[in-house]
Amino acid sequence: RSPRRIDSALERCSLMDRRKSLITTLSKGYRQRVGIAQAIVHDPPVIILDEPTVGLDPRQIIEVRELIKGLAGQHTIILSTHILPEVSMTCDRVTIINQGKLVTTNSPESLINDLSQGSGYRIEVAGELAEAEAALGRLPMVQSVTVMAKPGLAPGHVSLAIQTEGETDPGRALAAALVEAGLGLYEMQRTRASMEEVFLKLTMQETAAEPGESGEAEPVESLGSAIAADLPEVSAADDSTGQPETGQPDSTEPAAIATPEGAE
Repeated sequence: RSPRRIDSALERCSLMDRRKSLITTLSKGYRQRVGIAQAIVHDPPVIILDEPTVGLDPRQIIEVRELIKGLAGQHTIILSTHILPEVSMTCDRVTIINQGKLVTTNSPESLINDLSQGSGYRIEVAGELAEAEAALGRLPMVQSVTVMAKPGLAPGHVSLAIQTEGETDPGRALAAALVEAGLGLYEMQRTRASMEEVFLKLTMQETAAEPGESGEAEPVESLGSAIAADLPEVSAADDSTGQPETGQPDSTEPAAIATPEGAE
């Protein structure tokens, strides 16, 4: 390792001001950065990060996320994590593995849209619940209306969750129906499925399916062998700050691997 490469890795991981410090004296966040710096010092095309934000405080989590995003422009980053908001915030592609089986691979946006299958809205209106339900019930795109609890809800107001289908812009029609019925529309917010909901639905479907019924799942021996199937030699980094292994895989697309507890 040349001094120039070491300095480059330290600078990219914002460690230049701590270059003379002992690793044991660094905070958890800085030790995570050291592990990443060790992984990138030889400029590998692929880096695997295992739970890179576990145990970090909110500020450190943001800093590590930004570091990962910065590295993604120059390396393929494979992020193995159970913290699914991390996936939505940092990854371009998600691979979900359940009990040693590959369930699906797609972008976070596509997975969420596929699960949502329509549009959901949370609204707050001033007026009678029956009037709101009647106004919304006259719209053919409305599938369901559910009363929701909301802390601090003003007297005479109701909070509703609405599920729609078919319309490309149902929010406009919902708002018009409520206003025409004489109801005061105080809040309207579009809701979408979360990565946690996507993960739970897909893994529960896969677990419930009988062997041979699921055409989507492909068996693999383990998480490691799933990665190795396409990336036979990679560079890995975790919070142990040990020396990474090196290799020359061809992949260039950022990805995430999310696995259920106990599936490793």
